[in-house]
Amino acid sequence: MKYTALKLEYENKLNKLSDEVGLFWAFNRSQFDEGMKKNPSKKYTSIGMGGYLPSENVGKYIQGTKTLSKWYKEAKKTVKKEEAILYELYNYECFYTGDITNAYEALSDSYTKEEVLQVYYNHKNEAQASL
Repeated sequence: MKYTALKLEYENKLNKLSDEVGLFWAFNRSQFDEGMKKNPSKKYTSIGMGGYLPSENVGKYIQGTKTLSKWYKEAKKTVKKEEAILYELYNYECFYTGDITNAYEALSDSYTKEEVLQVYYNHKNEAQASL
C-alpha cells in the first residue's frame, strides 16, 4: 500500500468515527448552536480545539481513536519506510526550513529520529535543488 493511500484510508475511518459519535467543530457560539441542532436535547462535551460531541459518546470516541491509532501504526509497517518519511518531510516543508521536527512528530510512533534524519540527509541536496 502507498503511504498516501494509507493516510486517506485513515482520514476516512476517522471521519466515519466522528460521524458515528456526532462530533462537530465550532469556533464561535453560532457554530456551536448550529452543531447542536442535530441533537438539541443532549449534553455536549468539548474535546478541545473546537471539537464537541454528545457527552454520552465520549467513551466510544476515546476507544475508537485508540483502536484507530493502533490500526494506523500497524498499517504503516506495510508501506516503505522511505516513502512515508519522504512524504512527511515534504508535507512539513522540512527541506525548505531545514527543521525535521514536525515530520518526526508525525512519524514518531513508527520511526526513530535517526531514521527520519537519514532520509532527510539522503534527499536534502536533490530536494533543495528543486526548490
